[in-house]
Amino acid sequence: MQRIARLATQAAGSRRGLGTSASSSSSSDDARVWSAQGRAPPIAALDAAGMELVRRRLGNALARGTPQHMQFKWSDSAGDAAVLMLLCTVDGRASVLFEERNNRLAAHGGEVCFAGGKADARDASLEHTALRETREELGLQGERICVLGRLPPVPNQARTLRVHMLVGAVAGHELDVRALPVNRAEVHRAFALPLDHFYDARRRELMRFRDTDVRIPTYASDKPGLRVWGLTAFLLYEALCRIGNAANDRPPTPRL
Repeated sequence: MQRIARLATQAAGSRRGLGTSASSSSSSDDARVWSAQGRAPPIAALDAAGMELVRRRLGNALARGTPQHMQFKWSDSAGDAAVLMLLCTVDGRASVLFEERNNRLAAHGGEVCFAGGKADARDASLEHTALRETREELGLQGERICVLGRLPPVPNQARTLRVHMLVGAVAGHELDVRALPVNRAEVHRAFALPLDHFYDARRRELMRFRDTDVRIPTYASDKPGLRVWGLTAFLLYEALCRIGNAANDRPPTPRL
């Protein structure tokens, strides 16, 4: 099974605004990265208004087309994978659900990821892929999840897979993360971080992406030494930027 954690260090290209050269790196450059994300979570709760805001802003951002920093290349024979960034309510707070991979796995054991994997020939859609993988890995049934939007695809390093991230929500009730029947062969545990966690300067930092001058945000988790990084952090940051941008309340202006 192709998992998002196996792709965590494999995004190609760079994000305009994230990339800084060694000579231009400064606190002002860092400030631009965080200002794109916003100063505070755009929603306080996963109520009808909050979910509609997420749906509207993701949809309008996608309708504007793929921005330059996400115009990646892949092979003509590239397959597809889908992952799910799942919003949920934990202890009364809007949160994001993650997995910590089983640390006995040979590939990226013990790393943080979203639920997801490679599309199966039997999957009717990429949404079906993401929901199926979430059910198989976390035991969450698709009936409990409302899909709100998606991001443009991002390739793996070999450019043989297009990774599509969907954003969804478990709405209407609290989620008991510790009670989820996770697949122990793949998942060590599930955990959630509140949205405001990603806006706390003490819990985030920039790091060099692979062997480039691009710097991407990484975030602390709920466990010392365990960070949200790589492709998972790239996708999380992109989603937070789109959801936090009030300009995405308006649809794109039609071209004449």
